[in-house]
Amino acid sequence: MRIKQLEIDNFKSFANQNTIPFLDGFTVVSGPNGSGKSNIIDCILFALGLSSARTLRSEQGVGDLITTHNKRNEASVRVTFALDDEDELIIARKIKRTNQGVQSIYYMNDKQCTLTQIHSELEKYNITPNSYNVIMQGDVTTIANCSGKERRQYLDEIAGTADFDRKIAAAQKELETVEARVQNSLIVKNEKDARLEELKEEREIALKYKALNDEKAELEGSVNVIKYFDTKRSLDLVHQNILTSTKEIKVQNTRLDEIKSKIEDKKVNYKEICEMVRAQGEDKQLEVKKLLEEKKGEISRKETSIAHSDKLILDNKKTAENSRNGIENLTKKKQEIIEAIGQKEQEAKEKEELLEKKKSELAQILLEMSGLNKTADEHIERRNFLRKELDSLKDKETELIKTKLPLENELSNLQKELNDINKQIEELEEGQKTFDDKRDKLELQIQTLQKELDDCKTIQKVTFEDLDKTRTQLQDLGHSIQLSHKKIVTLEANKQAYKTVTLGAGVETIMNAHLDGVHAPLMQLAEVEGEYTDAIDVAMGGRSRFVVVEDENVAARAIEILKSQGRDRATFLPLNKIKKAPSRLSLPKDEGVIDFAINLIDFDDRYIDAFYFALGETIVVENLNCAKKLMSKYRVVTLEGDIFEKSGAITGGARKRATSLFGKAEDKELETFKRRLKAFEAEYSELEIKRDSLEKRLEQVRADYSNASNVYNSAKYELQNLIKVNSGAKEAVEKKFARINEITPKIKENEKKLDSLEARHVDMLDEITKVQGEVEEVEKLIDEGELKELKEKTQGVENEIREIERAILNIRNDIEKEKNNIRFHDMSIKQRQDDIERTAEENIKLEEDKKKYAKEIEELQEVLKEYEAKIEELGKNLAQYQKQRDEAQSELLELEKTKNSTEAELERIAEQIESFKTRRRELEPLLEQTARELSEAGINPKEIEPSEISLDEINSKIQKLQKKIEALGLVNMRAINDYETVSNALSELSARIETLEKERVEINERMKGYEINKKEEFLKTFNAVNQNFKDIFPMLSEGEGELVLENPNDPFAGGLVFRASIRDKKNQKLTAMSGGEKTLTALAFVFAVQRYMPAPFYAFDEVDMHLDGPNVERLARMINIQAKQTQFVVVSLRKPMIDSADRMIGVTQKGKGVTKISGVGLKEEALSQEAGIA
Repeated sequence: MRIKQLEIDNFKSFANQNTIPFLDGFTVVSGPNGSGKSNIIDCILFALGLSSARTLRSEQGVGDLITTHNKRNEASVRVTFALDDEDELIIARKIKRTNQGVQSIYYMNDKQCTLTQIHSELEKYNITPNSYNVIMQGDVTTIANCSGKERRQYLDEIAGTADFDRKIAAAQKELETVEARVQNSLIVKNEKDARLEELKEEREIALKYKALNDEKAELEGSVNVIKYFDTKRSLDLVHQNILTSTKEIKVQNTRLDEIKSKIEDKKVNYKEICEMVRAQGEDKQLEVKKLLEEKKGEISRKETSIAHSDKLILDNKKTAENSRNGIENLTKKKQEIIEAIGQKEQEAKEKEELLEKKKSELAQILLEMSGLNKTADEHIERRNFLRKELDSLKDKETELIKTKLPLENELSNLQKELNDINKQIEELEEGQKTFDDKRDKLELQIQTLQKELDDCKTIQKVTFEDLDKTRTQLQDLGHSIQLSHKKIVTLEANKQAYKTVTLGAGVETIMNAHLDGVHAPLMQLAEVEGEYTDAIDVAMGGRSRFVVVEDENVAARAIEILKSQGRDRATFLPLNKIKKAPSRLSLPKDEGVIDFAINLIDFDDRYIDAFYFALGETIVVENLNCAKKLMSKYRVVTLEGDIFEKSGAITGGARKRATSLFGKAEDKELETFKRRLKAFEAEYSELEIKRDSLEKRLEQVRADYSNASNVYNSAKYELQNLIKVNSGAKEAVEKKFARINEITPKIKENEKKLDSLEARHVDMLDEITKVQGEVEEVEKLIDEGELKELKEKTQGVENEIREIERAILNIRNDIEKEKNNIRFHDMSIKQRQDDIERTAEENIKLEEDKKKYAKEIEELQEVLKEYEAKIEELGKNLAQYQKQRDEAQSELLELEKTKNSTEAELERIAEQIESFKTRRRELEPLLEQTARELSEAGINPKEIEPSEISLDEINSKIQKLQKKIEALGLVNMRAINDYETVSNALSELSARIETLEKERVEINERMKGYEINKKEEFLKTFNAVNQNFKDIFPMLSEGEGELVLENPNDPFAGGLVFRASIRDKKNQKLTAMSGGEKTLTALAFVFAVQRYMPAPFYAFDEVDMHLDGPNVERLARMINIQAKQTQFVVVSLRKPMIDSADRMIGVTQKGKGVTKISGVGLKEEALSQEAGIA
């Protein structure tokens, strides 16, 4: 295995994609300092994930490894290995900077993988983070300067002592766990010993309690005689109830036949009346009413259109009035501006006259100042000449400004007008953009309103159909109400039968006594889903009537009540005495098994022991086949109610029951039907209200039609107006563009004139500046006193002249501005005159539309009168027959209700009889079973008489036994089993402690073995590396050296030191050596480790930087020898190293710090390429 190729992209100083090939043997990487040659080694470390504490150069700040020479946010390195069998192993790593940080991904053979997978693969070739196949800058110095203990830890890594340390640590942890278990077990054993002593006494009491309870149960079994007579009395009562109910059925059937006959007669009468109503023209009347409503809608629409036209006429008049007021105001303002311009012209004329006067005054002053002396006179004369010239130039400047001013004002006004026109065009074009949207919306609104109007036209027809539909719904709902009445009557009958027959007189007496501590019979404490009802009823049998009470004292008080009132017997379940239900049951997994019966009942958790008493571990199954498989193992009941006792007895056959023993479910059903009946009756009332409101709804429809028509007309008019406005806007845009074409040439012409005038103005200013300079030069030649006198006399006049000139200029500007305002007012007046003409034309058209709509309304009102007369004519005889029809319908409905009520009563009685028969079928086998049990006990039921004496004696004995039982107090019956359980657990615990002690001894022995193996493995590695060091050191230093353990007996307690003699020097420690000697010694150690643990390639980064020339040569020869067996990549600047290499990779750096591979090849070729680049 060797490195075949290295591909670098955007990593550190490699800003571009670079591919570097590698061959077998010795390759040197060389280049100037800072050129990035060491980054090649960093690339290998980065890609292979070999960074460790001594090679962090390539991993610190992973995001910083991405080059900063471009804007890419990712970097990658790809290393291709050539394997011995001509295959390749490709390992790559890519990092990317994201908003969440830097993302790092590893790849092996172009598939994404983890760093652990890469290390696992490389470890096959002795390439690991802790091996010495990559030596970075500073690693050699670190080995030389580190402590002996740190140096020894290098060998620890190579020897693999960490594996033994992990095994020892795991064994130590295991030992701690075992010791903790021993301690816990001893604590538990002590607790068990104490518990066993406590249970011993409780067990003796429990055994005594069991014996007394068994004797009491035996006595209670003798109550079968009383049970026999109780069952017989209940059976006689059932017979009597069946006879009474059968007579009642005959009476109700006779009544039902009479009601059915009346219903048939009333139906014939109702049909005849309906025919008469149709004959009198009810359908025709409804059709005419529909047409009447349509015409009313048309009139409403016309009236709305007239009102809308009135509003528009008024709006137009207001617009015209506003325009006239605006014209008046603008005309007045225009006149005021004209008067202001006249005043300004007069003011300008006066200023110009004053200007001429001041100029003459200045000339006179200058004339008087001449003749002071010949020299001064010449200077003053020259100054006066220049001043005159300066004034002449300023006059010309003033004239130029006057010429510019109107042009500038005109240009400003034209540009303002152009800007206003462009703004108006933008607004018009923006309006054009929204026009399509507004038009589409209005067209959609008109379509929607048209559909709404069409809907309104047909709604009358729908309303009449709705009336028929409502009547049909009333009839159907009346039938549903009757059925609900029947069902409620049936359920109430079942409920009554449930109370009087199912519970039994004794239970009813106790429940009506409201005795504290009495809960309810089991059947009233639970609910059962319908599909499981038969199975649970059969499984519970007579136990469903057992009464749950709080304790045995409540049961005793209940029994006394039954005795005192002479009522039937009852069975009670005291919650504090009955056997506890197991915490979990194991259900067989046979096909067809549903669940334990107790799990199919919904009850309060506090009654679980009572229901377990009644059902035990009875299992509910789907069918007989499944039950057969489980019989004799479990008590099984099928969904149809066939029961297989555990003893082998099987009971089954047809089973009819009007109601379930569990009445809560039927109570819920009864409440459901009552709620449903209430909802039906509420809905019936709502339908009656709906029927009465249908005619009112027609009126509302007409109003809706009228409103929709108004909105429709308004939208239609708005659309027409929008189209008109849009057309006007297009014309306005065209006019605006025409005006732009008109004023644009004027603007250009004025700009050209102004540019010419501005150029002349600039030249004139230059000339004025020149003359002012000459004046200042001449004034310097005049005597200071004379000059001062001259300035005092002329300066004031000159200032006044300048002020007058500025005032004249300002007045001319104001006059030009006012003229522009006059032009603007003229345009506004023209626009308002156009508005007045437009609104007048629109109002004429609207008045014509109003007249047309008024005429159409008159015609429609005539049609309305005809329809109303026809409706009145058709309705004269119709009202009487309609009233008769409604009365007949009400009578028919009442008869139907009576019939349904009678049928429901019949069903109730029939179900009650069925309930009585069901009760009889339950009591007869129970009576036979009791008689059979008496016969088996040697008692002939026919010969015995009802007697209370034997029962009292039995009760007396039972009470005595009960007192003995109560005297024992609270008895822990579980103590019997608990005693055996704790005793067995104690035996198991002792055996477990013994096993744990054996485990502790075994773990200690194992840990000693690990320590021995660890030391042996280390010494084996040390001896081998030491021998390699002894062989290699002379080749590097011409001396001798060895590795020495500071503590040979316990190597892990001490460190590792070098002892060497170089050339003729004596043996000395590493600390006494020179820097180069230390480096050679450390390198010898590195080569010794590499020879012990050879890898397919080695990479050195400037390890020769601290060596002199001869030592570099020795190191190079050493690498050359080693390179015969494996691949070496060395970063170096030293010539001996480069000379010894098989090939060289040249590295240089181009602009801005980007690394470039300057040559790859044999060393002579690479050197020549590098020299050429330099």
